[in-house]
Amino acid sequence: MYVIGITGGVGSGKSYAAHRLQEKLGATLLIADELGHVVMEPGRSAYCQIVEHFGQNIVSSDGSIDRAALAEIVFSDARARDWLNQVIHPAVIEYIRDTIRQNRTRSGILLIETALMYETGCDSLCDEVWLVYVPEEERIRRLASDRGYSEQKSKAIIQSQISETLLREKVQRIVPNDGTKEDLERALDALLTTLDTTALAKG
Repeated sequence: MYVIGITGGVGSGKSYAAHRLQEKLGATLLIADELGHVVMEPGRSAYCQIVEHFGQNIVSSDGSIDRAALAEIVFSDARARDWLNQVIHPAVIEYIRDTIRQNRTRSGILLIETALMYETGCDSLCDEVWLVYVPEEERIRRLASDRGYSEQKSKAIIQSQISETLLREKVQRIVPNDGTKEDLERALDALLTTLDTTALAKG
């Protein structure tokens, strides 16, 4: 199985690009944000750590973690948020690693979409990493239009993430996404023609 990481800053459209690649390649797609919810499910190691740390007040009547209650705690407490990230991120990486291990001998493509590709070490699990790139000013405009974010909020989030200048130096391929959806389709199709089909078929 060939593993391609998809990353990009907030507002870059990396999730949309990842889903389009999934369709074009017939690939399996793992989304780190969604896996963050999976690893908090009852019976998983992260669940036990989180409940022990934050207490039964964050546990719903069905035994699952009340994510709204947990979010209320961590969004107002930076130390609590940092602690939670130190539990969730390694658990997500281990989930991805297990998925790769179980499927490594199979042919096909696995896509991993995450904003924290290098911060969490997820890049070490990938055969190559693609950056969905949009200039900062366009990302700020999109975040205001699509999510209602103020310029101040958008800039604060962008500044908290790894710089795209550094990302451009680290990744193997860059997907420009500062135009229309049709422009993105053409960019993805052009990049797909450069993929090594022998590598993609590896098992």
